[in-house]
Amino acid sequence: MKLVFPSHGPSATERDISFPRAKPRWLALSVAYRLMRLARWMFGDRRVLRLLLNANWILWRFSFETTVGHYGGAFCNTTFCLSDELLHTLIPPGGSVLDIGCGGGRLCQLASKYAGRVVGIDYDPTNIALAKAENTQSHVEFRLGDVMTVLPGEQFDLAILVAVLEHIEDVDRLLGQIHAVTRRLVVEVPDFDADVLNLVRRDLGCVWYTDADHVREYTRPILKQHLERNGWTPVQWESRGGMMLVVAEADARKTA
Repeated sequence: MKLVFPSHGPSATERDISFPRAKPRWLALSVAYRLMRLARWMFGDRRVLRLLLNANWILWRFSFETTVGHYGGAFCNTTFCLSDELLHTLIPPGGSVLDIGCGGGRLCQLASKYAGRVVGIDYDPTNIALAKAENTQSHVEFRLGDVMTVLPGEQFDLAILVAVLEHIEDVDRLLGQIHAVTRRLVVEVPDFDADVLNLVRRDLGCVWYTDADHVREYTRPILKQHLERNGWTPVQWESRGGMMLVVAEADARKTA
């Protein structure tokens, strides 16, 4: 399914994101506001705020997961940072791409339009089986394992690390290992600062991680620190759809 979102869709106009000042009356919203005033009076702002933040977090997760289920990879391809257009600029004609933590192979298929060779690796056999089953490109392959065990001596023009680093406890080990296979790396992670309510959630002790399997959430300074201390120099930043992306080049001392 083709999605066009006003923020960057090719056919979006000012009219697409404009509407009359006078809105239709919504009875449910009017009732909700009255109930909210009553709840704040009875229980206080702090208790009500905690309840709202937790409910918002739960409903957001349900909404996101259902959206991905309904639209499939088209939603992520259109709204997240690593887009078709960006991949086109990063992959040299006929170049090679390594997708680390490839999942079901969404980005491998996206990269296959511009690369001469694409390899996706993942430690989850279910993901690899799904990726292989849906793959129709002869120059795209999938392997079960990690960087050091399934890619002995291989080199790639670009490595992709999307929605992976926030799951890894030993980021230094992984970022160090990637030097063996590429000099250019794309990292995309959830952006903690993209939702201003995350600061409030953390202050009030509410849930604020974006996935139960995450071991950290990222801000730009923290991601920059993780990359630089492991020999990667950020050269390009993007933010979109609640995600943060950085293109990084290997330091000279790591490639000498």
